Amino acid sequence: MNTNPDFLIWGEHNGFLRHIAKAYYDAAHPLFPDKLNLSAAERIKRLRVGNRWPAWDNLSGEAEFEERFRAFIRSFFADPAGRATRWGFKEIRYGQDAQDNTLRLMFDCFPETKLIVLIREPEPTIFSILSRWVFADRRRGNIDLHELDQQILSAARSWNAQYMHLHALVQNHAAGCFPVRYEDLRSPDTYRNLSRFLATPAFDYRKQIGKVKDTANRTDPTAVLIERRIKLLEPHIASATNDAREAYGYSSRAPREDVG
Repeated sequence: MNTNPDFLIWGEHNGFLRHIAKAYYDAAHPLFPDKLNLSAAERIKRLRVGNRWPAWDNLSGEAEFEERFRAFIRSFFADPAGRATRWGFKEIRYGQDAQDNTLRLMFDCFPETKLIVLIREPEPTIFSILSRWVFADRRRGNIDLHELDQQILSAARSWNAQYMHLHALVQNHAAGCFPVRYEDLRSPDTYRNLSRFLATPAFDYRKQIGKVKDTANRTDPTAVLIERRIKLLEPHIASATNDAREAYGYSSRAPREDVG
């Protein structure tokens, strides 16, 4: 997307906006910020009145409070030179549970937000998480099988939970969301629909994606072991991820005999 000069899309940032969203909604109290249409000078004047209760007085009213958070978020991602008119980021850590209000905050602060939800089937996602991150420092296959299996099943449950939370968000913000399956990136229709969703001239997404190198390690003993255990646990993974599979139009996996 950054091949289009109108866009400036940043990478991951360890999900720090989750904490910002929590701060915003924790402060969204009926009294703070209050909804009185007062200037900063009037607020200060009221604060100095000795015979009134000032406990919930604050400089910002509701609109100003939101604008300060809006400016804070924008300061991390918008092009300071103003060359790219549309900014954003790619992050895998949002929407993992119901307590994460980050994407809600984005829609509240920036009603014009466009959210692309990229879904990939659980098995390759689990492999990527475990091989690239969880067992990144153990590359000789020296992993306890019970530990590995527990990590696989935990990742499967997390995959299902996150995509179901995202699915609910998409239903609530249908006009601003575009769910796309990783497997559908092969189809020209996907890119045409994405261009319409973003209201931008078509760019050759498919050609650009073809240049991206897969950096996943699939050949060392740990990668081979993880892939083998994922195949063995496929019936359990299918059971744990069935809800999200159905929500995003993936066919249900027929259960095989449990290999134990």
